This record gives sequence, C-alpha cells and structure tokens, in this order.
Amino acid sequence: MNIQSYLRKRSKNLLAEGKISYLNPDKIERQSILTSLIDAKKYARGELLDMGCGGKLYGQIFSDVVDKHIGVDLPISESANKLEKLADVYGSVLDMPFKSDSFDTVLSTQVLEHVPEPKKMLKEAGRVLKKNGFLILTAPMTWGLHKIPKDYYRYTKYGLKYLAESAGLEIVYIKARCGFWGVIGQRLSSHLYYWKGVPKSIIGEGIKRSLCVAIQIFFYILDGVNRNEGETLGYIMVAKR
Repeated sequence: MNIQSYLRKRSKNLLAEGKISYLNPDKIERQSILTSLIDAKKYARGELLDMGCGGKLYGQIFSDVVDKHIGVDLPISESANKLEKLADVYGSVLDMPFKSDSFDTVLSTQVLEHVPEPKKMLKEAGRVLKKNGFLILTAPMTWGLHKIPKDYYRYTKYGLKYLAESAGLEIVYIKARCGFWGVIGQRLSSHLYYWKGVPKSIIGEGIKRSLCVAIQIFFYILDGVNRNEGETLGYIMVAKR
C-alpha cells in the first residue's frame, strides 16, 4: 500500500468518527464542512436527496437518521468524480427527474458554486422537497479556483438567504464555518502543499504535510480563540420548505 492509498483509507476511518486528519492539507476546510453537517444532522430524516453527490462522501453521517440516500450527479464524462460511481441518477441538478414533493431532506455540499444558475438549483431543491422538509447546504465564500472552468461563484450569507427565499424556502439558520484565522491558515496550508505541484516522493510528501500540520494546528487554535466571522471559508445553510 503506497502512502496515498494509506491516507485515503485513514481518512475514511476518521470521517466515520467526525474527524479530518491534520495530515490533510485542507483539514480546516474539510473539518468545518464535516462539523457543520454533523450539527445539522438533526434536521435530516426520511428519504434524502444528495444534489451533486459525487462519491456520497458524507452519506455515513446521515445513515442512522435517514431511510434512503439517493444521489444525483452529472454523467461520469462530465463529473469531477470519476472514480467512485455512486450516483443513483445521472443528470443536471437544474432539471432533476423526480416528482415534486418527493424527498424529506435535500443535501448539497460544495456544489452551488459550480452551477451557472444557482437560483434555478435552489428552486429545484424546493420543488422536490416535501412540505416541512429541510434543505442542508454548504457553499464557499473564500476558496481558490477549482474544477475549472466550471467554477462560477462565491457566496455571502446574504446571497444564500436571497437565493433560498427566492425559492420559497424559510431560513432556519446560516452559519459561518470558520473565522478570519481559519481562512488564513487554510489558504497558507493549501498554497504550500500544492505549490510547484503535489510531491512525488515520500520525503517531499512528509516535509510538506508536516509543515501543513503545524500551520493548521496553529491557526485552528487561533481561530477558536479569536473568531472573526467577517471572513470565512464558507457557510452552512439549513432552510425549510
């Protein structure tokens, strides 16, 4: 087993415990998403639709509170997730092949920025939700370009509120996933790790990841002590139909 395979296996084991390893150069971002989803878990129930599901990364978080987890994603030829073919339905989140009032819960994690018509996506989420069902959604405010060229937007809490209410949804809460120091620590760690490419040797991998660990621990602690949410990596929104 090479180091990358070991790290992937370890990450899956930690994910089940609600943790992201500090060896992950994107620890602060990934942990903020995971923690926010665990906090929102109480709103999930019944049949859950995962919009832009990829590899259903967070499925195990909700497995004990939902009856069924249905994933919709782009066809493999268009999807960023080409390894784990775990979607149940392939198609666009802007025009989903489901009847109205079909799901008790809709989940969407870090997908909204890749959709050219976000208002239409939120309306689709509202359409397939049953009355009194909940949308659980995360989206970035600060992050570098990724999945190019399909990287269209970044969101403030006011933008998310506008989109949700335009879709006829009632905001339960919108929360920042970290503060200013979390943003600084994460961006430094990511920049360092990916600077001049991902390391190709075990030594290079070890050096870069060790530096990322030190950076992220320092800024993670600092963010907890002095959390200014005027700057954040992104938000989680829970909204009710």
